[in-house]
Amino acid sequence: MKIPRIVLAGTHSGVGKTTLATGLMAALKKRERPIQGYKVGPDYIDPSYHAAATGRPSRNLDRWLLGDHLPSVFAQSAENSWAVIEGVMGLFDGMSGTAGFGSTADLAKLLQAPIILIVDASSMSRSVAALVHGFNTYDPNVSLQGVILNRVKSTAQEKILRESLNDLQIPVLGVLPKEAALHLPERHLGLVPVGESGLLEGFIETLSELVTKHVDLEQVERIMLGAPDLDESIFVKPNAIVNTEGDLMAQKPQFRLGLALDEAFLFYYKDALDLAKRLNFEIVPFSPLHDAALPPDLDGIFIGGGFPELHLDRLSENIAFLDSLRSYAASGKPLYAECGGYMYLGRSITDFEGREVPLAGLIPMKAEMTRRLQGIGYRKGVLREDTFLGPRGTTVQGHEFHYSRVTYDHEFPPAYELFRGDLPDRMEGYARDNIVASYLHLHFSGQSGLLEHWFASCSRKIGV
Repeated sequence: MKIPRIVLAGTHSGVGKTTLATGLMAALKKRERPIQGYKVGPDYIDPSYHAAATGRPSRNLDRWLLGDHLPSVFAQSAENSWAVIEGVMGLFDGMSGTAGFGSTADLAKLLQAPIILIVDASSMSRSVAALVHGFNTYDPNVSLQGVILNRVKSTAQEKILRESLNDLQIPVLGVLPKEAALHLPERHLGLVPVGESGLLEGFIETLSELVTKHVDLEQVERIMLGAPDLDESIFVKPNAIVNTEGDLMAQKPQFRLGLALDEAFLFYYKDALDLAKRLNFEIVPFSPLHDAALPPDLDGIFIGGGFPELHLDRLSENIAFLDSLRSYAASGKPLYAECGGYMYLGRSITDFEGREVPLAGLIPMKAEMTRRLQGIGYRKGVLREDTFLGPRGTTVQGHEFHYSRVTYDHEFPPAYELFRGDLPDRMEGYARDNIVASYLHLHFSGQSGLLEHWFASCSRKIGV
C-alpha cells in the first residue's frame, strides 16, 4: 500500500513540533498535496491546528488506545492522501516502565515512516552535531532522514550549525529564525484549541509562508514519496458488523447518538466517530451552551471532554437545556460522559476563583478546579457492573488528563476499577442505571466491541 508519509519528531517537548507541523501541512496543502494530519498520542488540541491547516479533521495514532488496530486505522484514513504525522514529547519518550512503547519512534517503526527531527537550536552551536548523532544512532531501526533547526538567532549561528552537521550526512532541511509570530496560545491543558481561540487573521497563512521560505519543501516531498510501501499483513481486518440476529446491518441509520459539540465540549477522536457511523450510529450534534433542548428522538448521548470550567455561567443559566437533559436521563436511555462531560453531569463545578456554579445534578458529586494536575496518564479500567458499554469485568484502555477533582455526597457505584500496569490504582467514575461517566477518555476505534455492545443492548430496547 503506497502512502507518502513523514513523521515530525522532537528532541524533547517544547521544540515547536505543533507549530512546524501545522506550518508544513499548510505549505504542502498550498502545493495542492492531499495532506492528512496525524498526532501521535492521545492529545485532542494539537489536531485542531492540523485541521485548520489542512481543511480536514486530524487523526490520533496511539499505541495504547488503538492497540493492534492502529495500522488499519491509519491506512483507512490515509488512503489516497499524504500523511504528515506530528510526534509526541521527545522521539524516544514512551509509556513509563516500557522500552519506548507508544513513543514517536515506536510509531514510526510500526508504520515504516521516515523521520524529520526538529531541534531547538536557540542556545546551541557545534554541540548540535553530537545531539543529532545520538538521535540518529540510538536505535538503528529508526529512519532519520533530515533535520529542521528551529529558533535560530542569526545567520552567523546558522552557519556554525550547518558546518557542524556536514559530516553526519543527514541533510538540514530547514532553518527557522526565532520569531514571535510562531508562538501558539497556551493555558492549563496545553495549547488553546483553534475553535475557541479564533486564530489571529492570517496566522495559518503566516506559518505557511515561513515554512515555505525556510524549509526545502521539494526535499521533504521526496522523503515522503520515498517511504516504503506498507505491507498489508500488518493490518487487522475489521470483523463483519452484525446485529443481534446475525444478519448484516441495514444501510439506513438505526441509532441516533446525540453528541455534545460546542466550545465547552469538543474532545472527540475522529476515527471513533467514523467507526460509530459504520456501525449505523447516526451522529446528531447538539450544544449544551447554545441549544434550548436536546434534539428529538435520541437513542443515546455522548458528552465528551473539553472546557466546561470556562463556560460555567452560560452552562448553568441554560435552564431549558438542563431540564431537557434531565428528562432524557429519566427516560432510561443511555448517557455516556468523559472528563468535562462527567463534571457537567454533577451537581456543581467550582472554578479556579472558588465560585461554585450549579449544573445538571444527574450524578451525586461536585467537581472542583485546582491549580495542580490531578490525573495524567494511561489507565486500564475494569467495568464494575453490567452497563451498556459491556458486562461486568470488561476491560477498557483509556487516558486521563485533568486539573479537577470530584467529591461525592455519599457512597457511589464506580464505573471502573483502574490499574497502573498490573497494580490496582483506584475506583473511578460513576455507573448507575443508564449513566456511565468518568475521567477516562476512551478511543472506541481500538475497542469497537464497546460500541457494538452499546448498539446491540439498546437495539433490543428500541426494537431494531
